[in-house]
Amino acid sequence: MLDKLYIRLLRLVILTIITLNFICFLTTFNPKALINPFFIKNRTISCYFLLKHIIFVSGIPTKIKDMDKINKTVESVSKKHMVDPLLIHAVIKVESKYNPFAISKTGAMGLMQLMPKTFFSLGFENPFDIEQNIEAGTMYLSTLLKRFNSLELALSAYNAGPSSIVNNSIPNIGETKHYVKKIIREYNQLKTQKASPQ
Repeated sequence: MLDKLYIRLLRLVILTIITLNFICFLTTFNPKALINPFFIKNRTISCYFLLKHIIFVSGIPTKIKDMDKINKTVESVSKKHMVDPLLIHAVIKVESKYNPFAISKTGAMGLMQLMPKTFFSLGFENPFDIEQNIEAGTMYLSTLLKRFNSLELALSAYNAGPSSIVNNSIPNIGETKHYVKKIIREYNQLKTQKASPQ
């Protein structure tokens, strides 16, 4: 009985990985992104943990319950790691549009779209668990803010990796420059909404 279950799960994992790679190709039309061993490895790891989470932990998510949990978690971890909760919300919205099961074409996972290596190096176990993902992402963002002492540089490092920051400048990468502007725009909008009278 268990053998049959494992075979079904294995088939599901393989099918999911193939589907994700195909979607990656359709959305980027970039064969290199499709066959890049680094991306394939990360997508495979991400798919495995996503299926494991759905099957053994969460089941199919409920959006209303998820948002309530997200808001509570953001408030909690923002105090713990000294990061503005509005900034955390801005990152979540831009990174995953509040989808806790999001997987990017490069294999980044969950609400705050952390790469597998980064997520697990922070000491967490389940990247698709709302609380763990938000705390891991906030912890990482807090570390970058302290290291670079600049919101723009911290966001650049969050997107492209700390090693991409040279001479205290945003890396000359179109995607990263756009990412930083998008996060800051969303962050400013959230601050304006909070300051506006109801």
